[in-house]
Amino acid sequence: MGYGARHAAKTLMQAADAATTSTPRRPGTAPERAAKPAAQTDRVAEKVVQTQRTVAATKKHAGKLGRSVWTPVARFSSVVWLQVTGLFFALIAMFLAQGAWKERAAWHLPLGSHAATKFYVLALAFAAFAYFSVSNFVRAYLRERK
Repeated sequence: MGYGARHAAKTLMQAADAATTSTPRRPGTAPERAAKPAAQTDRVAEKVVQTQRTVAATKKHAGKLGRSVWTPVARFSSVVWLQVTGLFFALIAMFLAQGAWKERAAWHLPLGSHAATKFYVLALAFAAFAYFSVSNFVRAYLRERK
């Protein structure tokens, strides 16, 4: 807790002690100066209660502020992250497509040949990375619309 809350609690405890004892005294003070009027004790207790309410309301509003600030930031950053990874996957898919295009003549070769295997692996990898890219952009679009 902050200094104000600790000070208010200490003041409240002193007020409660003064109200419950028959002759409230502070150590080292004269009896005539130690006695507090009941009205002053009530004002101190009222200030303490008001301070505690203010602290509770401030904590409540701070929590709302945190949610209202961090929720959009978290959503935006997740959308940007999905778009960046989608772009990364699209670049890889583009290079795989370029390699498959260079090996396109192997389409007509038997499946056991090295060139045909290379073409099919490149085509399969292109399809996988193209899917990852498109799915990331779709997820980013859907998350952005929430």
